[in-house]
Amino acid sequence: MHRIVAVVLALLFAPVGPARAEADAAGQGRILFEQKCASCHTIGGGPRVGPDLHGAHQRRSEEWLIRFITQPDRMIAEKDEVAVRLVEQFNRIVMPNLGLKEAEAQALLGHIRAASDAAAAPAEIPAAAVAALGRPQLIAPQSIVLGIFFFISAIILLVFAWVGLSTRSPEEVNVKKAYGFRKAMFATASVVVVAALALTMPGAPYAVASLKPDRIVYVAARQFDFVFSDEPITSAADLGRIPTLQRLELPADALVEFRVTSLDVNHGFGVYGPERQLLAQTQAMPGYVNRLRVRLAQGGYYKVFCLEYCAAGHHAMQSGFNVK
Repeated sequence: MHRIVAVVLALLFAPVGPARAEADAAGQGRILFEQKCASCHTIGGGPRVGPDLHGAHQRRSEEWLIRFITQPDRMIAEKDEVAVRLVEQFNRIVMPNLGLKEAEAQALLGHIRAASDAAAAPAEIPAAAVAALGRPQLIAPQSIVLGIFFFISAIILLVFAWVGLSTRSPEEVNVKKAYGFRKAMFATASVVVVAALALTMPGAPYAVASLKPDRIVYVAARQFDFVFSDEPITSAADLGRIPTLQRLELPADALVEFRVTSLDVNHGFGVYGPERQLLAQTQAMPGYVNRLRVRLAQGGYYKVFCLEYCAAGHHAMQSGFNVK
């Protein structure tokens, strides 16, 4: 009787071990991809800093992929034909050695394989459908600020030119008169700066404690990607554990608070409207959270760009969200 019970229990629980191990490996691969790869690669979302990995297991042998995941620097140094071609194709941005072991590479490949099977191949955009974007019109505040900048720059250039030309003919300088002129200029500049602050500070987008936002979106910047979530992501270890928002959608005319931080170096978080005007921006800094509140009245797709040079892939660091 005991033998029969043991056999039944063995049959019941035998499939659980391999299935659980396979699920654990898939989960590890997904977490590794989010932590190590997603900032430069997608699976079916198109190229980013590096190539789209959709169907990579079909284009390359498993041996080649595992070696490239674990030792990309050595393969590039050895002038592997495919590795060198990828470097040339993606603006000579070299994939770093992430210190991954072979087992971790296997888990990553398992995730890429599963995600590729689950997602349709990325559709190619016909050449005829690609049209050049028209030149955007500057909205009033930006055009005014740009005009003031050009005006002040012209005055500075004229002053430097006058000073440079005046040194051609040496003459005695009245030190007392020069210091008096300097004091007058300092007083004038102080009045202008204080007046400018008094006029512009009330319009600065600082959070008002009594005003509650309609939606809070957590933003974690990293080289070279922005990660949106409904929960704080404060370290690379949180990636893969905390659900991320792959497609962020916000209601029109809602007060949205972006809580922005960085997982590596300083970045900029700049929100551009549907007409490509810069609407709001803040810094993304490691170990610090900046709160940026915006009210997005116009529907459409809003682009997000990094406004601070953060390394070779800075130009590709962008994201976006829809406002409905």
